Amino acid sequence: MASLNDRLKAIFIRDGIISSEDLSRALDEQAKTGEELGKILLKMKLVDEDTLRQVLSEGLGIPIIKVSCVKLDSSIIKIIPSKVCRNYQLVPISLIGEHLTVAMADPLNIFAIDNLKALTGYSIIPVISSPKEIEAVLDSYYKQEQASDEKTETFDEIMQDIRDTEDLELVKDIDSSQSQEIVEELTEEAPIIKLADTIIKQAVMAGASDVFIEPLEKSMRIRYRVDGVIREIDRMAKVLLSPLISRFKVISNLDISEHRIPQDGRFKMIISGDHEVDFRVNVLPTVLGEKIVLRVLDQDSSVLNIDKLGFEPESMKRLKECVVKPHGMILTCGPTGSGKTTTLYSILKFVDSPEKNIVTVEDPVEYEMPGLNQVNIKSSMGLTFPVCLRSILRQDPDIIMIGEIRDSETLDIAVKAALTGHLVLSSLHTTTAAGSVIRMMNMGIEPFLICSSVLAIVAQRLLRRICPKCKELYNVPEDIAKRIGIAQYLKEGDIQFYKGRGCDECFNTGYKGRVGITEICVLSARIKEYILQRAGEFEIKQVARAEGMKTMREDGLAKAAKGLTTLEEVLRVTAPDDPLHRVEG
Repeated sequence: MASLNDRLKAIFIRDGIISSEDLSRALDEQAKTGEELGKILLKMKLVDEDTLRQVLSEGLGIPIIKVSCVKLDSSIIKIIPSKVCRNYQLVPISLIGEHLTVAMADPLNIFAIDNLKALTGYSIIPVISSPKEIEAVLDSYYKQEQASDEKTETFDEIMQDIRDTEDLELVKDIDSSQSQEIVEELTEEAPIIKLADTIIKQAVMAGASDVFIEPLEKSMRIRYRVDGVIREIDRMAKVLLSPLISRFKVISNLDISEHRIPQDGRFKMIISGDHEVDFRVNVLPTVLGEKIVLRVLDQDSSVLNIDKLGFEPESMKRLKECVVKPHGMILTCGPTGSGKTTTLYSILKFVDSPEKNIVTVEDPVEYEMPGLNQVNIKSSMGLTFPVCLRSILRQDPDIIMIGEIRDSETLDIAVKAALTGHLVLSSLHTTTAAGSVIRMMNMGIEPFLICSSVLAIVAQRLLRRICPKCKELYNVPEDIAKRIGIAQYLKEGDIQFYKGRGCDECFNTGYKGRVGITEICVLSARIKEYILQRAGEFEIKQVARAEGMKTMREDGLAKAAKGLTTLEEVLRVTAPDDPLHRVEG
């Protein structure tokens, strides 16, 4: 603090802000009380707040920001609880990678910065702002949140409206032909429209990726998938099922009179004024009635930036070296919902430029991106992946993105496209990067073609992120740490990890949001030698690890050590690694 005081004193004297005598009095007071020099100067009314901010900005090398002029993202503000923001007079304004920029009234409050780092798991970059501006922004934001919450009706309020709609009771007691007509009328009734809208809005507010509306024997239930885990939200009278599903069919342009075969559709909805969200719809007939699943494609919450996907710096460097090559194939692999499509689109956004012809083939298109030629598969009309790919290759593309390789024919065309001067991006349903090579061999691709076409394979999973509001430290005993493979993080005695205690913000789960873990296998000359010898998955993985590939288990443990996720989550999602042995060349 002495060096900082010297800088501040020099600025005060240089600019003639206060006299040497007044500064000496302030320093004497600081020696007695131990308070920060800036606060003492304010108390003694030797400087005003604006002047002090200017001096602090110059002395600390921290910029001053008018936080009222910054467009703030609600998801960023929610990272730090409101009580903490008001207590320390601060507001988070941006998140880039692992760096959280926070506007602070008092950037000298090291205690606050340390607390924020422990609370969020991010490194904190402070900037200076006026306390009044920070308070006004917080008041404005939480007032809008409260108004938004008040506008969204609860399920109980809507159910009361529905009970007042006597027509619903008629559905139980009349024949099927009349029932269909009444159901069609009910889809336009206010209570059913409100119920459908509320289900959608609450799903988006909860950060759900899927909404399930399912028939049971005597009722229907609504469930959301949040952070990869399904939660039951409510159960309602089964009489609501037909009009509710018909309502979703209407807005998805599906046939509401068809109940025997599955149907697929999609629709868009504006949430909270200007927030547009896409929904993908699938209706499936079951023995108890029709079931509908809505996939929430919220582009505002998607990170389509390759630098913000959570890759380790060395892995990110190796991947970027591959994606800028003019031809070859890059594959992502993992189960459904592991973020494969997000990774592919992030790569496309990274390599996109006006001089490149980029075409995507998907079933269906998940994210609409300007400047890309995106094709929807329509198998019922004969528009399949192989048919589309053959046509696309005649359109002189530079980059082709295939949503998913499902069969040998699609894989064969993709490999040939990569060999004939195109950069091909796609995904496979395999569990590991090395396993993708074996999967391609089993699908009939010769090893020499794999070596000639594939540049890199990215395997990934999504882990639940620890809730920042109820995050707390705990110790892992040394014997357990060694048993589960985290001994390398041990320094002295026990190692500290983080977990969520559970609070209202995270529905008492201890988790809020998700973080990705990856393993990136770049096909080096040595790995290609093993592939040509038809080596097994174990040998290929061992060579890749020896050359620096970090496995998903290792990446997960590193993120747990940083406080982004829990050990339990890492052990739940990832498989243990075999001991790394030296592989003979």
